[in-house]
Amino acid sequence: MNRLLLYVHFNKFGTVSDHVIFQLKEMRPLFSKVIVLSNSIVSQEDRERLQEKNLFDELIQRTNTGFDFAAWQEGFSHVGFDNLAQFDNVTIMNDTTFGPLYDMNEIYDKYDRDETIDFWGITNHQAYEKFPEHIQSYFISFKNKIIISNVFLNFWKKMQASNNVQDIIDSYETQFTKMLVDAGFTYDTVLNTIGMDYLPSQTPDFSYFRPDVILFNKAPFIKVKTIALRQDVAPYVIDYIKRKTEYPTHLIIDHMSRIDIPDYPYLLAEKTLDKHLIYQPNDKTVAVHLHVYYVELLSEFLTKFDSFSFVYDLFITTDNEDKEKEIIQILSIDKLSAKVVVTGNVGRDIFPMLLLKNELASYDIIGHFHTKKSVEADFFAGESWRTELSEMLIDTADASVQSLSDNKNLGIVIADIPTFFRFNKIVDANNEATMVPAMTELWQRMNLSKAIDFNQLHTFTMSYGTFFWAKYDAIKPLFDLKLSAEEMPNEPLPQNSILHAMERLLVYVAWANNYDFIISLNKQITPFIDNKKLNIRLAPQLKEIIKQQQVTPKYLFQIMKKITKKLLNKVKKK
Repeated sequence: MNRLLLYVHFNKFGTVSDHVIFQLKEMRPLFSKVIVLSNSIVSQEDRERLQEKNLFDELIQRTNTGFDFAAWQEGFSHVGFDNLAQFDNVTIMNDTTFGPLYDMNEIYDKYDRDETIDFWGITNHQAYEKFPEHIQSYFISFKNKIIISNVFLNFWKKMQASNNVQDIIDSYETQFTKMLVDAGFTYDTVLNTIGMDYLPSQTPDFSYFRPDVILFNKAPFIKVKTIALRQDVAPYVIDYIKRKTEYPTHLIIDHMSRIDIPDYPYLLAEKTLDKHLIYQPNDKTVAVHLHVYYVELLSEFLTKFDSFSFVYDLFITTDNEDKEKEIIQILSIDKLSAKVVVTGNVGRDIFPMLLLKNELASYDIIGHFHTKKSVEADFFAGESWRTELSEMLIDTADASVQSLSDNKNLGIVIADIPTFFRFNKIVDANNEATMVPAMTELWQRMNLSKAIDFNQLHTFTMSYGTFFWAKYDAIKPLFDLKLSAEEMPNEPLPQNSILHAMERLLVYVAWANNYDFIISLNKQITPFIDNKKLNIRLAPQLKEIIKQQQVTPKYLFQIMKKITKKLLNKVKKK
């Protein structure tokens, strides 16, 4: 069969996602000629990826004027309307779906044999309000009988490009099927929704709002917007695809993480470190930065570092020269080498790391840790926090470094939430909102390519305690800020500072640089704990206080401490 595929690509960030590579790889063997029409920039690197896998015969770079229909029109014009007769089949398709979930060769064979069908698609849309019944345009295949018809050729020749999406839908997408049917042609779809009950959806657009019907009827594509619009069922859609098909669901996670906010709940559920990964020697260079404020904890970290299977260079920062001497002595006794730098008592562990920009910039992967301790409540806060962070990121260092080495899209590995923050409701959405101005200012200063409104996020996915493994390139914008010591808050550290803002920015900075993150899970404890701690009615006396005066987050925190103290005293008396 001599088949032509006109494939439209668009990515608002000017990249070619891996799900597109997979889609073209699966579709390519079915066609004699594949023309990719990209309505967004295709970098030289992405072009080479496509060429290396022989995924297209021609690539036409264009603006997004007229969207998909104008791109298809340009494709037909490029081939030549007089030359279309040579093809037994022409398929128009775009990249707005994940898939194929099943073998497309079987579907093409079925329709090639069926002489009663002149054109076909994946899903159709029932007649609804002003829209007639029609094949949805993300995938339509036409047989030669239609390709050579005047009604088909005139449609594409006379089509007027519009930059109004609704105009395209009203004038072309929803009218094309009716026009062909009125001319005497017949059509079918892999999933024929005519007569189907579309409730509880408000419209009969099964491709967007009824992913269950799409999956149960084995339609081979699932719309990208289905995942975005139906986040309530997205985890179950992904799980079904994982269990019932061979489609690599990580392509869904990768793409949605790039084009949308990277830490929606359904995405977080899929972003976990495989702690059983075994380190395989590779060419990635690794640096470990350890900020040592509490020298008595240094040996604890050095002992853990000794278990790493990979070669690394150690950089230690500390706040004064006396500690520097102690550190050098401990290193000498243990016969270890490290570059030790005195950075002063400013900016906690983050600013010292940023001061090492010139040294760390030459490494592919960096690990960042510090001697975490809590003066006020070390046993149940500082020690437990440090211990769990170490278990999650230092004890699993081999797996973290291997993951970063294997996955070109992965930029940072962070720790899960320490149990202290699950047993104690400290991270509060209202308090997190006070971080937004500093986060927004830093974001603007970094001049990142992706826009984000931190006011819309309520709480942030962060590397608690700023323990992490990362590719230097993923968080390079933070180093490029060239923050000064004068911008760092004085000790004692205020509750909401630029340092807290940077702690919360890490995964989003990586996202802006087209890198994803994964989480090293903490010990498993029942989510009923979170349910109990997060769903609490305010005490009557606290409600009254809030009514009577303007309460700042800091003041609210103090009130909560007083109430907790009273409750503890009552328990003691019992």
